[in-house]
Amino acid sequence: MNTEAYLNRIGYSGSREPTLATLKVLQRAHLLHVPFENLDIHQRQEIRIDVERFYDKIVGHKRGGFCFEVNGLFNELLKNLGFSTHFITCSVFFQPKQQFTPYFGHVAIVVHLEEPWLVDVGFGTNFPEPLRLSAEDHQHQDDTYYQLVKLNEVETLLRRTTDQQEYIKMYKFKPEPHLLTDFAGMCRYHQTSPESPFTQGKLCSLLTPDGRITLTDKNFIETIDGKKNETPVENYRDFDQKLKKYFGIAL
Repeated sequence: MNTEAYLNRIGYSGSREPTLATLKVLQRAHLLHVPFENLDIHQRQEIRIDVERFYDKIVGHKRGGFCFEVNGLFNELLKNLGFSTHFITCSVFFQPKQQFTPYFGHVAIVVHLEEPWLVDVGFGTNFPEPLRLSAEDHQHQDDTYYQLVKLNEVETLLRRTTDQQEYIKMYKFKPEPHLLTDFAGMCRYHQTSPESPFTQGKLCSLLTPDGRITLTDKNFIETIDGKKNETPVENYRDFDQKLKKYFGIAL
């Protein structure tokens, strides 16, 4: 992997020392430049657990990806810069059914500094900077509060506030280390199962300096300072035009 090219892809030119300050800026830079997207699934392009393929797609072709791709590659960058990391398995809370999905359906990263930090550049409504794993009090980032709550001896729940200042569940996770290849089964599931949220429709979403932009088959949603503006997507040509205009992606 060409570390220099990767850093250029995410617009990062700061310190490369493996410190918390560096980690915070790296995560935010990644989220501002690399979208969370499932477009290959709808192009019938197989996604395999392969960091070289992730690099070619995200850096070489200036695309994004879903959690296995973007967190898989971001972890590689962190290791190249001298950070100590490991992957963890997560169980996402599926809001429409109000239930948790199976473990290994989402992968996140733990970075070991003087204390452990939760890092994730592959969740749709993401926290922009790492979260302190040892704290159960509220952690404030960009007008949103996040909280880590111990459910039992092995599971921790991540929550964030809504506009009404009520906490909603994001996902729960277990602390033990895993290899990225441990997620291969769920990576296939998310591409092929009619029950997977990723097979339901196209999605591309990106953090912006003052909010977020999200494109689906039905709507383009621009959120600025907490206020949402939705524009309908008329047809597949309109989708492709918006994808190119706002995300720089041409399929």
